[in-house]
Amino acid sequence: MLNNCFRKKEKAGFKNEIQHDVHENSQPMFTETNNDTNKLIQNRELGDIIEEALSKIPDDYRMVFSLREINGLNVAETAGLLNISEANVKTRLNRSKAMLRAEIEKSYAAEELFEFNAVYCNAMTDRVMKIIDKL
Repeated sequence: MLNNCFRKKEKAGFKNEIQHDVHENSQPMFTETNNDTNKLIQNRELGDIIEEALSKIPDDYRMVFSLREINGLNVAETAGLLNISEANVKTRLNRSKAMLRAEIEKSYAAEELFEFNAVYCNAMTDRVMKIIDKL
């Protein structure tokens, strides 16, 4: 990466760019790259799990779930596209969520899909305890 930066700096187009001073107290923009990478991977895996479960529910329910939850349409828009009543959209959405939950629970336990993230709890507890100590 550094070599690419040095090469880019040497190119004629970049010689006239303004260089900003680097302060000693400056901090990197992304300090928790490992956690961000882990979250990205977990979200992709969870997306794959949901996609697989979604393919196993009936088309009528899949369409409603897809339009409402993935595409972000409201109830009226979804009802208009599918030529069904708004009440029917709400019912199908609730049933599709229940079907998805049941499909996912066939293969995975909740603990396998979502981590607890006690690290964040510890940081919050430490901050609260410091404030209490000051009182």
